[in-house]
Amino acid sequence: MARIRSVHPGLWTDEAFVCVSPLARLLFIGIWNECDDMGSFEWSPLKLKMRILPADNADINELLSELAGNNCIVRYEIEGRQYGAVRNFAKYQRPKKPNSLYPQTPEILQWVGTEARSSRDGSEPVTHQFPTDSENSRQMEDGGDKMEDGGDKMEDGGEKERTGKGASASRTPRPDYAFSGKVIRLTDQDFENWRAIYHAIPDFRAELTSLDSWLTGQPAEKQNGWFHVASGSLNRKHQEILAASKAKVGGPRIAI
Repeated sequence: MARIRSVHPGLWTDEAFVCVSPLARLLFIGIWNECDDMGSFEWSPLKLKMRILPADNADINELLSELAGNNCIVRYEIEGRQYGAVRNFAKYQRPKKPNSLYPQTPEILQWVGTEARSSRDGSEPVTHQFPTDSENSRQMEDGGDKMEDGGDKMEDGGEKERTGKGASASRTPRPDYAFSGKVIRLTDQDFENWRAIYHAIPDFRAELTSLDSWLTGQPAEKQNGWFHVASGSLNRKHQEILAASKAKVGGPRIAI
């Protein structure tokens, strides 16, 4: 059964969110309604299509891949069944009586931010929460905060090394990368996800090299947010190539 969820005003300017296509953004918000209170949902493209985008001419698998490639959601498997999880879901949704319907691994528990939820009963305050009752937090009033936790957009501490120069010196960076430039560093998983999502780009590694060279001349703020800057640029390039290919063959375009 679908559930009522809260939408934080800072979502609309969150870098990971704005880097995906409009339909992917709509699907992402709709997925929250399909999640249990721990941030997991059944990975069933057909059900998600019928529940969230029933009237849209959209490829739900491509949209899910786009969201996964931008680290909005993750797909996982337990005992042969496919599930999905929303990053930091438990940090922003605050049901009074949380109900868990789907199994989660320790990695998924960390991904959805369950540790922050459990700390509400302790002495440490939990930042950037979404109230679901009548209380109004400062974040909900001014809308100035993005979906952050300690400065990483939609990321937990386990992946902070991806932000390059903004990474904490106390964390040990991953030793191996599928692509390692002066600014851009992609793990095997991120590299393969991006290459699959932006499949229209003929020489994907060359495009990354060009982006990395461009980023070296940009301000530190943009370099620190290279993951989202690069994914946005790759998405634009991907869409331009697809549009040019359609125009060349003279194929019909379907308005959504």
